[in-house]
Amino acid sequence: MKNYIIVGLACLVAVLVIGVKPVQRAINEAINQGTLKGVETCMSYSDSELLSTEVIKATCVTTFHKRLYHNDHATGRAGPRLKQQTVSWGGVLKNKTPDHVTTWIQISVSIFDEKGEEQEYSAETPIWIDPLNEAEFQVELSDLESGQFENLDFCDHEDSAPAACMTWGVTDVMGLSL
Repeated sequence: MKNYIIVGLACLVAVLVIGVKPVQRAINEAINQGTLKGVETCMSYSDSELLSTEVIKATCVTTFHKRLYHNDHATGRAGPRLKQQTVSWGGVLKNKTPDHVTTWIQISVSIFDEKGEEQEYSAETPIWIDPLNEAEFQVELSDLESGQFENLDFCDHEDSAPAACMTWGVTDVMGLSL
C-alpha cells in the first residue's frame, strides 16, 4: 500500500512540475501509437495560431504512423514524368484495406539495360490514402536523367531475365490503423 501512495505522489509531483499537457501527450503516444486516434488527439493538443492545420497534421502523422507489412496498403499504376531537367515518377495508388490509412510510401524504380543489368532508384513521399480509396502521387528521382527512359517499355511480369525495360514497385509503406 505504501508503494502505491509513493507512486501516486510521484505522478502528482510530475504533473505539477511538468504540466498536464506534456503528460497527456506522453500518455497519448504510449497508448495510441500507430492509430488515427493518436493523430487526432495529437492535433487537439496543438493549438498554435502560427502553424497551419496541415503542418500540425503532418507532424502528428510522422509521430504516430507505423510500418505496414501487407501488399494492399498501396498498389496502383504509375510511370515516369519527364520535365526539362527533372525526372519524377507519378501515378495513382490505391489502398484496398478497410482498416488503415496509408500515410507514407517508398517506391523503387528499376531500369534494365540491353544486357539485363539493373540500376535501381528509390524515393519516398508522404501521402494520404483513405481506406478503400486512391490518391495521386509524384516523387522526384534526382539520380535519373530523362534520356534513360528513351525506347524503354515496362518489363513483362513473367520475364525471368528482363532487358531493355523498366519496372517499379512500392517497397515500403507506413500508415495508421482506424
